[in-house]
Amino acid sequence: MILRRALPLLLATPATALAPISAARGQGRAIPPREAYRWRVIRQGSAIGTHNVTFTQRGEEVVALSDVTITPSFLGVVVYRYEHRYSEVTRGGRFVSVASRLNRNGTIVEVEARAGANGVEVQGPEGALRLPSGAVPLSWWEPQRFGGQVPLFGTSTGRPFELRWAREALPGGGTRWRTAGEIEAVLDYTAEGRWVGYSVRGDDGVTVSYAPA
Repeated sequence: MILRRALPLLLATPATALAPISAARGQGRAIPPREAYRWRVIRQGSAIGTHNVTFTQRGEEVVALSDVTITPSFLGVVVYRYEHRYSEVTRGGRFVSVASRLNRNGTIVEVEARAGANGVEVQGPEGALRLPSGAVPLSWWEPQRFGGQVPLFGTSTGRPFELRWAREALPGGGTRWRTAGEIEAVLDYTAEGRWVGYSVRGDDGVTVSYAPA
C-alpha cells in the first residue's frame, strides 16, 4: 500500500503520557516553544488524511507530538487505515527519547527508544536493539539531522536507515533536501529551518504530497 514508506516516521504515545506540561505564569496554559505544523495529505489531487505536529515545553524538555491519520476511501467507504502517533523528547536540542504507536489496518506496532551513556536503546518489533551514540529518529521537522552526519533510525521500526542525501539551495536562503534509498522524498525548508514542503514516492509509484491545512 502507498503508505508503508510514504509516512514511516511519525510517532507518539497517548496524549495523557505527556502530562504534566509546564504552564505560562499566571495563565495556566502550555507554552508553545515552536509553531505547530498542520498538513493535509494529498494523493492524486484528493485529500486522504492529515499530519499534525505540535510542540510543548516540559521543564527543560521539549515534547514534539506527531499525529498522522490516513484514511483513503472509495465511494464513501474507508479502504485503508494508517494511524501513527509518536512523541519525541529533546533537551537543549539533544535527543532524549521517542515512543511510537502505529496502527496499520489493525496491526499494531510499538517502538520506544532512549539515549543513554552507551548508545540508544531501542525496543521494537525486532526486540531490543542498541544503536550508536548520537543516533536520532528521522523527524522531518528537524532538518539539521539530514545529510548523513548522524545515524538515523525509523520511528515505526527502530531500525537504522540507509539513505542517500542531496542538498539544493532555494531562493531566499531556503534549502531543499532530496533523499533516496529506503525513502524517496523531497523536503523544503525556509532559511530559518521551518518545514514548508514535502512529497514522497509510495510503493505503488504514486507521489503523496503535503499541503498546509
